[in-house]
Amino acid sequence: MTSDKFKKWFGATAMEALPWPASCLLGFCSAGFAVSLTCAIAPLRAFPLLLALPAVILAAWFLGMLGGICCAFAEAFLVDAFLTKHQFHFALGNAEEGVRMAVFLIVSILLGWAIRRLARNRAQLAMRELQQRLSLANAERELAEERARAVEALRDRDTLLQIAVEGNGMALWAWDLVEGTIYWSDAAYRIIGREKGSVEPGFDAWRTILHPEDAGVIDEALKMVSEGRLEQRMEYRILWPDETIRWLESQGKGYCDADGRMIRVVGVFADVTHRKLAEEAMLRAEKLAIAGRLAASVAHEINNPLEAMSNMLFLITLADSVEAAREYGRDALEQLLRVSMITQQTLKFHRQAGAPKLTSLSEVLNSVLALFRGKLKSAGIAMEFTVEHEVQVTCMPNEAQQIFANLISNAIDAMPKGGRLVIRLYPSHGWKDRKTEGMRITVSDTGLGMDRATRRRVFEPFFTTKTDTGTGLGMWVVAQLVDRHHGSVSTWSTQRDGRSGTTFSVFLPFDPKKLAGEHSLADGSSALSPAAASKV
Repeated sequence: MTSDKFKKWFGATAMEALPWPASCLLGFCSAGFAVSLTCAIAPLRAFPLLLALPAVILAAWFLGMLGGICCAFAEAFLVDAFLTKHQFHFALGNAEEGVRMAVFLIVSILLGWAIRRLARNRAQLAMRELQQRLSLANAERELAEERARAVEALRDRDTLLQIAVEGNGMALWAWDLVEGTIYWSDAAYRIIGREKGSVEPGFDAWRTILHPEDAGVIDEALKMVSEGRLEQRMEYRILWPDETIRWLESQGKGYCDADGRMIRVVGVFADVTHRKLAEEAMLRAEKLAIAGRLAASVAHEINNPLEAMSNMLFLITLADSVEAAREYGRDALEQLLRVSMITQQTLKFHRQAGAPKLTSLSEVLNSVLALFRGKLKSAGIAMEFTVEHEVQVTCMPNEAQQIFANLISNAIDAMPKGGRLVIRLYPSHGWKDRKTEGMRITVSDTGLGMDRATRRRVFEPFFTTKTDTGTGLGMWVVAQLVDRHHGSVSTWSTQRDGRSGTTFSVFLPFDPKKLAGEHSLADGSSALSPAAASKV
């Protein structure tokens, strides 16, 4: 039996680096030392195995079980040889010496093995704990390195994001709902016309920057957060220190915790004053264009009654009696009243006061239809206009006229060979928010219809299918004006044979929010003060 197998059987782990002859030799030496010490101390001679047992245990502990066994047998031999002579007296009773020695060997070896096993288990536990601490330390080190890499990557990403955002003239902002703090990037100071660090980020500072008519923006933002709306977009005006008015567009997105509560809102805002100026310029250009198109219709409408009136006046000069002259005069007066009515309807397209007011949409539609009546008749288009339970809405009458004039003009152009135009006005709800009540106007024609690609782009600026006469701004103007009234516009169209046609649906709420604060744009004037316009 080899030493390795012996140690494997008994589970020895101590001093494994020593060869087995050295372990045996050290075991013998331990036994000799214990017996020598017992012989040297007279009181111990009465107890010859008193030191032998600890010697075997210590040998098994430090030298392994092979050394312990060698020590036990050496102890038994030496005790029998030197300490069990007749002149010594054993204190273990009168049992046979062989039995005593056998008990000693069994007990000492078992105790040595048990203590060795206990020591080995304790060493294993200590080693396992040390390994766990080492693994934990390695994990913490790797975590710290990973966190450092993540922080560095996040810093690099933040730097790139700052460069990209500031390069596009935007600023970052963040609102921590848990801490109640607000942060914005350095570019924000440039956008609001302030020196860096001159104002502390927060709602109080923002209230002093906002235009007085747009002061409700903060309350609206707080309402969006309380309602849990993750996507937020707003446009509002601010005042620079020199009283210049600037338009800002802010977009934000909310983030929620595991319980679904919004904890943070982050986003960007940018100065869109130049875009507002361009939009206003396009709106004015399109108004001039639609006015030019209407001028031809108005001229045609006025020309017919004027010709009839001139004929009646000529007949008056040839009348044989007063009664005949009076009859011709009454006909001429009717034609003159018709000219007056058309003129009054045309004057309504003149620039009106910018304040929104309660308006009857049916009256607006009737005034627009009066201008197109001649064109509808000459194009062979049958027109049907129905009104159901009308309620007045708060709107800009001239902008409502612009919306309906564009829709009706497009419907007429879509029916070059005649057709049918159906206009309905009735109470409805907003499709995006069913709680919003208002009036819905549908303009349906039996024209050529639109394909899917055209429907997707119909509200884009400068997109037109009338390459010879169209400006591409008509439907874009409709969408812009409806959006100003916080309404919505949608379209449906088909090109099926025998069933082609298009329907535009416009929804205007009864009392649009913030409309009173936007009248500076509603009348077509610039969104900026003269000083600001000169600086842009």
